[in-house]
Amino acid sequence: MGGRPRKVVEISTGKIGKQKRLNRKIQEENIKLDRKALEAGAPAWLSDSAKEEFNRVVSEAKKINLFDNLDMAFLAIYADCYDKYVKASTKLKEYGMTIEVKGNLQPSPFFLIADKMATQIMKCSAKLGLAVTDRLKLIVPTKEEKKPNPFLEFLK
Repeated sequence: MGGRPRKVVEISTGKIGKQKRLNRKIQEENIKLDRKALEAGAPAWLSDSAKEEFNRVVSEAKKINLFDNLDMAFLAIYADCYDKYVKASTKLKEYGMTIEVKGNLQPSPFFLIADKMATQIMKCSAKLGLAVTDRLKLIVPTKEEKKPNPFLEFLK
């Protein structure tokens, strides 16, 4: 399916009929899911520090009702990558950015791990709306009430 991604009805600015708008609103209400699995805690396979990050993000996102149960996989991947990034960064600090192999300097394997994990973190963050710029796309603007033009009186 090509074209632009579909907008939420509340922020849609295009001209659509009343019936189509109502149908979209009903569809959007039907896709909202429960959060019980998220609030039950992190998946058991995550490390302790990854579980801590998972629970921190779920707790913070709860304030704006950002996630539901279907986001569990992306959150788990994000938390796991975050944990691996922190561990690789710690090792980089300890051993340095390069290693010597047969007299030649090469990038440390910890640098490569940290780089890959940072890329995954960014991808998951974009999908989940963890960055401010991504969350701004989710905010529904309120419709401003138009003020009457004071000069219209003089035209009558």
